[in-house]
Amino acid sequence: MNHSWKFTYMLRHWKRLAWLSVRDYLSWVIMTITIIGSLLAFLPEEDALWLRSSVQFLWTHIWLSTLLLFLLLLVAICIHWPRTRAVYKDKTSDIRVIIECCDLLRQDGLKVIHVVDTFDTELDRIITPRSLHGAFLTMCCKQNIDAEPLVAEQLEKHRPVSRDTKLPGRTTRYQLGTVIPLTVNGHHYCWTAFTRLQENGTIAITKDEYIRCLKQMWNNLAEPTLREEVVNVAVMGNRFVDLPAEFSTEQKIDLMIQTFFAVAREKACCRTLRICVHPTNVTDIDFSTYSVIIAHLAKRPVI
Repeated sequence: MNHSWKFTYMLRHWKRLAWLSVRDYLSWVIMTITIIGSLLAFLPEEDALWLRSSVQFLWTHIWLSTLLLFLLLLVAICIHWPRTRAVYKDKTSDIRVIIECCDLLRQDGLKVIHVVDTFDTELDRIITPRSLHGAFLTMCCKQNIDAEPLVAEQLEKHRPVSRDTKLPGRTTRYQLGTVIPLTVNGHHYCWTAFTRLQENGTIAITKDEYIRCLKQMWNNLAEPTLREEVVNVAVMGNRFVDLPAEFSTEQKIDLMIQTFFAVAREKACCRTLRICVHPTNVTDIDFSTYSVIIAHLAKRPVI
């Protein structure tokens, strides 16, 4: 299901994999040759006889030497093969947090789509097809589904916070963190107002708004009518959002996890939270250590 994304991830990181693997491989080969040479030089003749015989055997059987060198290279590659998944399970609440390089729209369970605070559905002019919001609308178009009436019906249950006639699309704004459920062909989705649409068509959110929005979203997803066993969320604010450049992908994920556990102490919105990471946004994530990081973040208060 996620093989294409993981393959994309590997293509983007093959240089690092090749460099680390070849580096270790050559160091092991040099170290092995050095050790064998030292033993042959310093061991007594009778003690080194078996070693000389082994070296002579490998020298005369090139195919075997080549096979051993190839196996050694495979070991180096396996050691440095990039991980694309990290899993943490909270012992007190049985809540699982998964960080994975995967396509959110193809996961099981509730799929959270972060959108602008006006809940626009107009592709290209307002919503870029390259965003998760745009990918969802594109999927609906391919299935001949009009998302506009579905969204409008759900928005009738929420009170807008303001109106701005200068906006390029919808003029009604809703509170950041507002969520509306949508069902498309039996699959459950949830739109959440995450960024503020600007008059020039750009979107923005501050770090403080980011934290407040996440808290509000987790609280809303914990409501009985929206609660599900599995909730899938993308790394919010990673693409097409006006956030400080130093606000890294890892920091965004950290805040998502911290706010999630802060709310989960009172009311959990799911048993399994999956944070889906796009393959272009994982350059500063070490999946091999993130299980320990999640355990630490689960105990830290949100600043």
